[in-house]
Amino acid sequence: MALDLEAIELIKQLKARYFRFIDTRNLEGLRTVFTEDATAKFKGADYDFDLAGWPALEAFYTKSFTPQAFGMHNGHHPEITVDGDRATGIWYLQDIFVNLAQDITIMGSALYHDEYRFEDGAWRIASTGYERLWEEHHARGEAVTLRVKPIAD
Repeated sequence: MALDLEAIELIKQLKARYFRFIDTRNLEGLRTVFTEDATAKFKGADYDFDLAGWPALEAFYTKSFTPQAFGMHNGHHPEITVDGDRATGIWYLQDIFVNLAQDITIMGSALYHDEYRFEDGAWRIASTGYERLWEEHHARGEAVTLRVKPIAD
């Protein structure tokens, strides 16, 4: 079986842009990584929801990443399978999310399951989502100071 190494590398770069765009709340950039009909499913300790289409995804990312709520998302150990103009991927997520309004920091990991399509000359995410493997919340308190934020007020 021959691997499509070029497609795998392009999909790795696509997912890297996805993480960078959510962490910097770059909605214009984020739009470029998804198909118009993309779907998402996110399941954690206190949430389990589905999104369908770019407008729903955009509303979610707009609401979830703000000057008061932001994070760092790292994708590791991709397992990517390419079949022509479609592909699937599993990514191990490690993330830290700061919520200043609730005065907590959330750390955890999850497994992302993605589907990709090659359209209009580029790979795009057609479906994404994760289920948490573990998650812990830490109170921030007055002793914790934030000196730089990725999303401006």
